[in-house]
Amino acid sequence: MYMTAREQKLMKHLLLQNRYETVHELAEALQVSTRTVHRELKTIKPMMKSFGLALDKQPGKGLKAVGKPEDKQKLLSELSYEQQEYSAEERKLLILCSLLESQEPIKLYSLANELQVTNATISYDLDELETWIAPFGLTLIRKRGFGIQLTGPENAKRKIVGNLMVNRLDIQTFLEAVEFNIKGKPDAAEKMFGVVNKAELLKMDRLLIQLKEKIAIALSDSSYMALAVHLTFAMDRIRLGETITMEASELKALQQTKEYGSALEMAKELEKAFGVSIPEAEIGYITIHLRSANRKYKTEFKPENIEVETALQTKQLIGFISEKIKIDLTENGSLYDGLIAHLEPAINRVKESIDMYNPMTEQIKRDYFLLYMAVEEGMEKFFPGLRFPDDEIAFIVLHFGSALEIKREEAKIKALIVCSSGIGSSKMLASRLKKELPEIRSFDMSSLIELKNRDTSAYDMIVSTVPIPYENIDYVMVSPLLNEEDADQVKQYIKRKIPLILDKKRNSKREEKQPETPDMLEAAGRMAHYAAVIQSVLRNFSIKSIDSHMAYELFLNHLFGVLEQEGFVRHAKKTAQLLTEREEQGGLGIPGTAMALYHLKNEEIVTPFFKIYDLTAPCSVKGMDGNSLTVDRALVMMAPADMPAEGSEILSAVSSAIIESEASIKAFQTEDEADLYKRLNRLFYHFIQEKGQR
Repeated sequence: MYMTAREQKLMKHLLLQNRYETVHELAEALQVSTRTVHRELKTIKPMMKSFGLALDKQPGKGLKAVGKPEDKQKLLSELSYEQQEYSAEERKLLILCSLLESQEPIKLYSLANELQVTNATISYDLDELETWIAPFGLTLIRKRGFGIQLTGPENAKRKIVGNLMVNRLDIQTFLEAVEFNIKGKPDAAEKMFGVVNKAELLKMDRLLIQLKEKIAIALSDSSYMALAVHLTFAMDRIRLGETITMEASELKALQQTKEYGSALEMAKELEKAFGVSIPEAEIGYITIHLRSANRKYKTEFKPENIEVETALQTKQLIGFISEKIKIDLTENGSLYDGLIAHLEPAINRVKESIDMYNPMTEQIKRDYFLLYMAVEEGMEKFFPGLRFPDDEIAFIVLHFGSALEIKREEAKIKALIVCSSGIGSSKMLASRLKKELPEIRSFDMSSLIELKNRDTSAYDMIVSTVPIPYENIDYVMVSPLLNEEDADQVKQYIKRKIPLILDKKRNSKREEKQPETPDMLEAAGRMAHYAAVIQSVLRNFSIKSIDSHMAYELFLNHLFGVLEQEGFVRHAKKTAQLLTEREEQGGLGIPGTAMALYHLKNEEIVTPFFKIYDLTAPCSVKGMDGNSLTVDRALVMMAPADMPAEGSEILSAVSSAIIESEASIKAFQTEDEADLYKRLNRLFYHFIQEKGQR
């Protein structure tokens, strides 16, 4: 069976859809003309018929591949074996992958023969490839009689592979690789994505699933896929003796991050599984990858892990957008949580020049033009020194867009929304569905990888933004931004399913049980932890004046000397050094104020405390935005290393309260001890009230 690359692409697209599509939509999806689609449809019909499949055409609705799921899968499997005709971009990718893989120069005629084009075509592709790879610090050696060779540092080669993965791979392809195309197939040694061995990728996938609980990191689908491919590629490069280097100062800074422990644990298991020795620089590189990866919404977000700088910038951004669009979003906790969870890895991606591809960017720009412009301006204003690309801005716009869409009353149907990442697009789709279909009562989110372990029978309907490759799952597929046709499609789906949904609800009501009483011993333990830290903070809170007429290093030693004498820290000089290292990493001055927030969690701290010191002479400190800042008030918030998570929540509530508004910032900068004690007292009162109601 011979088919061109374009015919295979059209065939695959139709087989993976679960809805009708017009010829115009097919042309847009494949980036060809409608005339081309009509021509290719005539070619693929006989092939589909030979597999027991057909194209169903409905006036006004479009086309849809119909037939048994097993016949569709059989044809999909056959397609993966076919000879390809490559576009110019595909050829450049394949040439680059060949050059990355080869230890020796490659002859031009070998590439031409392999890709079935002329030498002149390959030569032209190489010209364009040189400009493509130059920003990564890579070059091509091209000499007659020598061949072609890719040169540059190993770090740059890893980075270009990472960027290619983010921009050109999709979760559907990845799942097909590990779910369908590898298991039991004779071509397991074939290269997946042009850079990694299929069998090795499956091995890595299994290892990462086993490590999921151990390393406690819940990545989005796209980040999980990129990590799996990146690590598989890295293992292959290490075996070839190709290792990366890293500056000692950069490695030391990474070792202080919360992701380094996970990277270290991962490296130990990788060494055992793949029989390699992983140097420290490689562990640092894995850490960078984890820090730059998107996390699943509300899974990896913990209040105690918020960087004060990021929290301040996020609150300022929300306030700025609220002012621009004349709608107050400052009290929207879901928006704040979602943005914090997204922005931390986004900032790391920008710093490391790691791209994050967003297929919806152009549509978001069109549909949310004014909001996009406002977010772009806000990011430039509150994240100075960082240039966020359009794709990142578009992801952030989705968070604000979803907050604006959630206005409708609670509906009746329980729906599961499936997206590749579960971060921005899933929330946006949920918001759109709530707006268009008030009968949908509640939504849960799932990624494709999570879906395998979900009880889908617990939901009345499943709405997905991506094709679901698992059998026996009834779902409706729509665009993340839910256009008019998608909304109509969901309405028709509900209309067909409503008798079954009502019957299911009647049966479940009969079987409904009383909710279980929570474990009060466990709940009391949590409340005791909260109470202990609140007591420690309030009992030890004070505002005092402190002599600062001295060099900054001497001032810190003096400050912690006072705290050592009072029994709050064990070793003054060591604690002062730890704070200095913390300041070097991210700065401690609160931008736009004359305050510094000295915060540490370390074994040198004896008990949780929060104290304020008014300086007799202003000090110059590094601000959280990287700029120098003159401060005259130091907010000192410290905690022991072994303090329970509940204690971290209490201190996080205090740090959030400091920066939650202009009024609160002014209060912490100017109010006296009695007034600020009352403010803390109110904060803790509302905090415990809220916890007691849960």
